[in-house]
Amino acid sequence: MKAGATDYLIKSNLSVVSLAHSIRSAIKLEGERAQRATAEHSLKIQGELLQGISNATHKLLTVPDFHSAISQALEELGKAANIDGAFIFKHSQEFGKTPMCSLEYSWTDNSSITGFNPKVEKLSYAGLGIEEIFQPLKKKQSVITYERQGSNFPGGIFKQLFIRSLLVFPLEINSSYWGFVALGSKNSDRLWLKNEQSILEAVVASMGGEIKRQTEKKAFRLIVEGTSSGVGDEFFRSLVRHLAEALPVKYAFVNESINIKELQCSILAGWEGDDFVEKKIFNTMDTPGEEVLAGMMSFHSKNITDSYPYDQNLVDLKVASYAGVPCFDSNYKIIGHLAVMDDKTMLDKKRTLSILKIFAARAGVEMERKRTESAMRNMAYHDALTDLPNRILLNDRLEMALLQARRNDSLVALLYIDFDHFKQINDTLGHDVGDGLLRSVGNRLKECLRQQDTVARLGGDEFILLLPEITNQEDAGKLAQKLLEKIRPTFSIDQHELSITLSIGIGLYPHDAKDAKSLIKCADEALYVAKNNGRDRYHYYNK
Repeated sequence: MKAGATDYLIKSNLSVVSLAHSIRSAIKLEGERAQRATAEHSLKIQGELLQGISNATHKLLTVPDFHSAISQALEELGKAANIDGAFIFKHSQEFGKTPMCSLEYSWTDNSSITGFNPKVEKLSYAGLGIEEIFQPLKKKQSVITYERQGSNFPGGIFKQLFIRSLLVFPLEINSSYWGFVALGSKNSDRLWLKNEQSILEAVVASMGGEIKRQTEKKAFRLIVEGTSSGVGDEFFRSLVRHLAEALPVKYAFVNESINIKELQCSILAGWEGDDFVEKKIFNTMDTPGEEVLAGMMSFHSKNITDSYPYDQNLVDLKVASYAGVPCFDSNYKIIGHLAVMDDKTMLDKKRTLSILKIFAARAGVEMERKRTESAMRNMAYHDALTDLPNRILLNDRLEMALLQARRNDSLVALLYIDFDHFKQINDTLGHDVGDGLLRSVGNRLKECLRQQDTVARLGGDEFILLLPEITNQEDAGKLAQKLLEKIRPTFSIDQHELSITLSIGIGLYPHDAKDAKSLIKCADEALYVAKNNGRDRYHYYNK
């Protein structure tokens, strides 16, 4: 047991039941930490994939030789996706009903395989063991195929390379089937996750556009720049600016969902023609954003206000066209959406949505990273039960208040609060009721404070109120009396009507103490005087 723990237990008069409750809370917290660790691991894997995609795109844009650029991009993509081979096949011709293709570009992680030709013509889909996926590919559908007993897969090149699992995406040029990209694994049990497929599909669609490099070069450059710049606000601002230029459109927004039930979103960043827009919270009801938050991609090439006549924002901005895609977290939950709008018609639906999906995948990762960081920061500085500031945050704010008081020659009051006979409630009604009472009391305490004041929970039924920059000590007494009166009315907790009172000790800076630790001690000593004098009262510290 850590130093001082025994004294704390004695001082707090904790029972065995209370200790058991604390242990259960610690176990629960540890479980939450494990879940957070799993989510962070998933984010790391997804981040590595997205980084590899960024590297692949970078190769496409910077390597002068077109063939070398494609090959190097496949290598980056293959390593990032943790696969054994990446292949681009061009659909060539059909002899009768036999579909044919040629291997144009490839990458494998095993250069020691002899006899492998990185460019092979006149291959049949049947010879590769993938004849059955030809029709879905022509219908613009991605396909997953595995080695199965009694099947011809793998065959040809795939058999030579020991490929037993394929994720295959169609490649289109000018809205026509051009060929396919095959990502292969030697593991027949390879799981192709939905989010992974979505990201890779978007990249494959971009590769199709790279074949007509001259027309798409600028778009790819902007994608890289827009999805790799910084973190947080810097990243989101870069994203919308580059997204608007890449498509190109007049308006681009990245929005975070803050209340799914109420359809509320917050603009993390927005671009309007030549400048950023202000952040704000808005409601997506009766707007195209409503269908996007329902999990659908939205594309309206023209006359968007005919479909959404009650969206005043569309009317005010004179928007003619709209496209939006959802952003997902690592658990495939929608956490926001990307939206672009223009005052003219949008023509290329597939290209627009493909680019949006790339940006949305990266935006989703950053949103989740931001939320995880915020949650961890909140856990570090706030009480898990009441969500009030904890001892760490209280100490920081107290030190700041004392520093400011020294500069301004002002007073600081510290109110140490303890419930009267709270242990009886826990012992008779259980800790669930006790926890509910703690939360309710904390909420009532907050209602009595100024904006600059702080109420913190130290642990158990002990709270501290920090009052910076008060005029005189009577202000602290008036607030203490207000708190006593505020708490006396009955609380309704889990169908129990509960009444409770408080005892309050008051310490003042600089009258009673010159530093934070001493001030807390003075308030604590005054608290015990209040309890000894009959409880349900406050007492100033007397030296």
